[in-house]
Amino acid sequence: MQIATYISDLLYRHECVVLPGYGAFISRRVPAQHFMSSHTIYPPKKGLTFNAQIQQNDGLLVNYVATVESIPYQEAVQEVRNYVRFLDHELDTNGVITIHKIGRFTRNEEQSLQFTPMYLVNYLPEAFGLTAHETYAVDRTPMETFIPVPVVETAAVETPVLIEEETPVVPLHVPAASKTPWLRYAAIGAVLVGLSYTGFNSYTRNVAQSEIAVEQMANEQFNREIQEATFVIPNPLPGIELEVAPLIKNYHIVAGAFRDPLNADKKVKQLIHKGYEAERIGVNRYGLHNVAFSSHVDRNDAINELYRLRKQGFTGAWLLTGSLSK
Repeated sequence: MQIATYISDLLYRHECVVLPGYGAFISRRVPAQHFMSSHTIYPPKKGLTFNAQIQQNDGLLVNYVATVESIPYQEAVQEVRNYVRFLDHELDTNGVITIHKIGRFTRNEEQSLQFTPMYLVNYLPEAFGLTAHETYAVDRTPMETFIPVPVVETAAVETPVLIEEETPVVPLHVPAASKTPWLRYAAIGAVLVGLSYTGFNSYTRNVAQSEIAVEQMANEQFNREIQEATFVIPNPLPGIELEVAPLIKNYHIVAGAFRDPLNADKKVKQLIHKGYEAERIGVNRYGLHNVAFSSHVDRNDAINELYRLRKQGFTGAWLLTGSLSK
């Protein structure tokens, strides 16, 4: 029987899978990692660890084996025990045992179990299909600074103008008295142009400010009208009442199973008297009436409650998944 395959199947859906009599495989989420030495990015995954202190049967693995193999619960328990004996025998004989897709077990000098997980197996469903991606390092060497070459001024070389002999050159003589009025007029024109440019800029700014003020006033008036407006719907739609489905509690901490329903009711009263939310949760395939300490929506909450009850002395309590026939 492929018990290792069943453990691997459950690790995709659960954070803790207990191999009764051997230990518990616990998974935790590891974020994506980037290794600078190899420039490789690894996707997020579920990392596996092993706790040899958790060996009590929580019913998860045994129930899964019984369901897949279509065998009774007690026969599934025996198959799991046989697998644990096989692991111990291989360790004693070869000193090492490898569980497919899970990891390798060895023993140290103190004969304690040492677990090495298989890092290539990713039990995180959200990361399905993602693989390691190798990147390339970016060359961050600073570029050479450009130093401008100074321009050396050289004396201007006059280019001779060739004038045809047939073109007469008549010198233009401007009287000294006529040069001064033209320069004066040019200076006055430059001042007038500067004043006109300054006035135009001032006018442009005033126009822009006026437009902004008008826009603000329009927005304020529009907002006041919206606030004061009332909307009347002549034919409103009828109200709809939605019924919220109750949460289904499929994880039960079983206190015992009884052939006589009167004994089951008596057990329920005893547990309620002790402060537990006990109830009968149905009849199993063997005709026994199961009584639960409590029922939970989340499986992790149920496992935590199971461990707490076992520490209080209820060693016979176990976890039942699913619903039973009433």
